[in-house]
Amino acid sequence: MSETGKLETPLHYLRGARRDVADGAAGLIVEEVSPCVHLSLRGPTDSIELTQALSSVVGLELPDKPLSCQRKGDARVFWQGPTEWMLVLAGTDGQSLQDDLRRALAGANAGVIIDVTGGQTLLRLAGSAVTQVLQKSCGYDFHPDNFPPGKCVQTTFAKAGALVARLEQDCIELLVRRSFCDYIGEWLLDAGAEFGVRISD
Repeated sequence: MSETGKLETPLHYLRGARRDVADGAAGLIVEEVSPCVHLSLRGPTDSIELTQALSSVVGLELPDKPLSCQRKGDARVFWQGPTEWMLVLAGTDGQSLQDDLRRALAGANAGVIIDVTGGQTLLRLAGSAVTQVLQKSCGYDFHPDNFPPGKCVQTTFAKAGALVARLEQDCIELLVRRSFCDYIGEWLLDAGAEFGVRISD
């Protein structure tokens, strides 16, 4: 917290920063999606109880295809492995969300819910230069033909581990560790400078 009591997010030092933006135009816009609750969900791939609990509480089903993700409103869920998913939901009350999910499970031994909110943050990248900046930052093939909407991948992004998801054609979300956030922000400012880049206030 700052002295004024306002929540300071991992990227707050860079908010409002910009590079080579002429007349307000930017090919890359970076926005920190905050505040959010981040819950790691673990359980059997065929867990009907966990799928139903998630559906009843946030209106999403567990992605059953590798490297897939879903979003509905302010909630999104990312596939991280055969028995692991990441749920990210706008808000600050992680305990209530956990309680709702556990009540929906009705005591079934069908999964584990872990609050990892304090350890990571979510960045949204938008604009016409998104794909070009991704290709400069990572060895993975982010061409839209190989990385369409609804796909996510865990990879090395600018030498830092990240989960990268394409939710819309020109909208990418990065799930990164909190301690890497300012480094990633500085990297994006440099990588996007030739297209014009700004970080939202």
